[in-house]
Amino acid sequence: MGDIKKYKRILITGGTSGLGRSLVNEFLANGFEVVALGRQNIPVQNKTGTYEYIQCDFSKLDTVKKVGNKLSEDGKEYSYIINNAGILSPPGFHQSENGFELSYQVNFLSHVLLTQLLLPENISKPQCIVNISSPIYVKGRIKPDQLIHEGNYHVVQAYAQSKLFMALFSEKLYLDGFSGFSFNPGTFSSGIYRMQQKWFHHMYKIAAPFMVSSDRVAKGLYRIIHAKGWSEGKMVNRKGKISALKTYDAEFKKIFWNRVDTQIENFLSGSKPVL
Repeated sequence: MGDIKKYKRILITGGTSGLGRSLVNEFLANGFEVVALGRQNIPVQNKTGTYEYIQCDFSKLDTVKKVGNKLSEDGKEYSYIINNAGILSPPGFHQSENGFELSYQVNFLSHVLLTQLLLPENISKPQCIVNISSPIYVKGRIKPDQLIHEGNYHVVQAYAQSKLFMALFSEKLYLDGFSGFSFNPGTFSSGIYRMQQKWFHHMYKIAAPFMVSSDRVAKGLYRIIHAKGWSEGKMVNRKGKISALKTYDAEFKKIFWNRVDTQIENFLSGSKPVL
């Protein structure tokens, strides 16, 4: 494993709210050069390192492509990439302008596209790629006929499935020669509920003071990376406990990844796929 001080440059998606914002502040406090992708810029704290904000809407694959190409053209080496951007699935079915269920695209597919665009141009492989998952990923399904669409939409299953796919993405990255893991942050206070109904907002605000803070989760993830106790493609929780993913049918996974490749192939023009 590499030394955390080697490049001290990190890319964080969804870096302007919730856990992403806390991660930005944590890595800045430790002297990193932080590049944050998000929908709206925010003031940063503990600015010991350097900070760059790039606007990026993960619900639009064209925007993700433009940002990915820009980052690739910059030619910067990232020691760490944290794929964090996400939403809590909306109460009703929402389709992105690209034709995908919204949480599937924002939480998962856009990260696959961005990673594909970045890695060919990263002169040295990132020391670690972290995909933010969730404790609810175990409720997700991989069978092709259970992928979320308008006819079978359920808010919990849609979110669980997107977070399962992020966990499987870590597994695939490792099998393709990249170091990293999935991170299970547990239940904590964040702004991920923005697309929920008003009653949910009120209930969440009542419960938030009793939850673990996003700052605490960010410090936990930083300690795990700093300790270099990385689990290759497996799941790590905020206390550093490692767990293997459930076993899923290999043929279903092959079908699934072929489908993902097809979904993003038109946005990879001019880029050499690495996964």
